[in-house]
Amino acid sequence: MLTKIASRNIWRSRKRSLIIITAVSIGLWTGIFMMAFYNGMIEQRINSAISSELSHIQLHHPEFRKDYEIKYYLPEGRKMLEKIANKQEIKAVAGRVIIKGMIASASGSSGITINGVMPAEEQLLTNLKGKIIKGSYFNPKKENEILISEKLRKKLKLNLNKKTILTFQDREGNLASAAFRICAIYKTINGPYDDANVFVKITDVDSLAGIPKAINEIAVLLHSSKSVLEIQKNLSQQFPKSEIKNWMEISPELGLTVSVGDQMVYIFMGIILLALAFGIVNTMMMSVLERTREIGMLLALGMNKFKIFMMIILETFFLILAGCPIGILLAFATIGITNQTGINFSEFSEVYSSFGYSSIIYPTLTWNQFGNIVILIILTALFSALFPAKRALKLKPAESLKK
Repeated sequence: MLTKIASRNIWRSRKRSLIIITAVSIGLWTGIFMMAFYNGMIEQRINSAISSELSHIQLHHPEFRKDYEIKYYLPEGRKMLEKIANKQEIKAVAGRVIIKGMIASASGSSGITINGVMPAEEQLLTNLKGKIIKGSYFNPKKENEILISEKLRKKLKLNLNKKTILTFQDREGNLASAAFRICAIYKTINGPYDDANVFVKITDVDSLAGIPKAINEIAVLLHSSKSVLEIQKNLSQQFPKSEIKNWMEISPELGLTVSVGDQMVYIFMGIILLALAFGIVNTMMMSVLERTREIGMLLALGMNKFKIFMMIILETFFLILAGCPIGILLAFATIGITNQTGINFSEFSEVYSSFGYSSIIYPTLTWNQFGNIVILIILTALFSALFPAKRALKLKPAESLKK
């Protein structure tokens, strides 16, 4: 009975009800889509960092990451590499020699990280070849080739086939330097990474650094991110003398990005729903005041206050729920389309790149987040209904019938 009365009451003022339903629909559409948009940004940043920079897991000498000193290498690095590569969960694994040094040209110099890589293994791990925009990947028959970024090329005024000097400290702490010819220019979506990394063949720097045939980093890429902690634990048991870190431990700012991103989307959604709630409260309060005489008559005829309270609650719920399907369907349709086509912000690619983000965003939404949105909507409906319903309870039959 109350349900039927409440459903009829909301259409007594069609224009007002349609405005509220439209506002709820647009608010939900905007909120859900923005949540998906932020998800897409964060997911792409993490996927890019894992696939191009960090991998899922890295192994080092326990002292290496403190100051990146070349003397702290993995004594059994090559054997460790072979054992790890045989695991079924491993998609790709590569050994590296990581050295902090300087790159110099006639136009200046810059502090960089020298990545001594195994070309074939590194290609499987990070698709380094796919990031080249000029030139060609390492030639096995040539020595002292180097890949530098487009950003670094402009900064030092270098170009293909030109020589540049790399300088760094060797295992004994002595300065070592060598000339390298630029074979390729690469570019990623992460500007700061490009500015600080160059790539050479591991065989061209290991002896120069005083650690021939040694490696000081093993990067591991898994088939699934879900098995990171399990594989990390397994490797820790297998190689107890090595430091084994997952991508969140290596780059805690990325883990923080995920955490902050989750909080931001819910805060944003909360603000939208709160704004809608105040609009609905205002509308329902007007509805209650316009029907003062009617509600007074219902009270006078014997309808108890609890039923009046529930009637106003149901009216508010129906108004919100009427707008929910439209807003949710619009949001899902928009997310579905943009997830396939992407949202292109190439005009602002430099801005996005400076923070390590892609300029093409693919919005995505998880079922867990959708469930949380439903809970937020229910809470919004309750919040919106309480004030008008409470106002209706304060009405006195005798006074109301005089109005």
